[in-house]
Amino acid sequence: MKLTNVLFIIFFILMVGCAQTEEKSWESSLIIDAVILEVKDGRMLVAEDVTSSEYAEISNKTIQELDKERISLIYLSYDKLADVKAGDEVKIWIDGGLDHSYPAQGHAKKVELKEE
Repeated sequence: MKLTNVLFIIFFILMVGCAQTEEKSWESSLIIDAVILEVKDGRMLVAEDVTSSEYAEISNKTIQELDKERISLIYLSYDKLADVKAGDEVKIWIDGGLDHSYPAQGHAKKVELKEE
């Protein structure tokens, strides 16, 4: 009987510990607001701090033109690219930070469409 109780307590501690770790990892993520400019080749190009109304003005510009306008661009890989499209205004949780290239590059662990 004592062995059963000990095993139950260990199992409970493991379950609670794992749940809290997942919650903390979401909290420590880099979170950005952006508009998706394009989705292709297994990644998406997003413009940070751009609204969907500004999307029409910048959607046909080159990366070099956007760089001159100081618009922050990021290429992100994402496992569920089928769920997003160009023009979507989104909130993105970035996993593992970004490299310092231009456009920056990283991996999105979660993408949430913003309500319009």
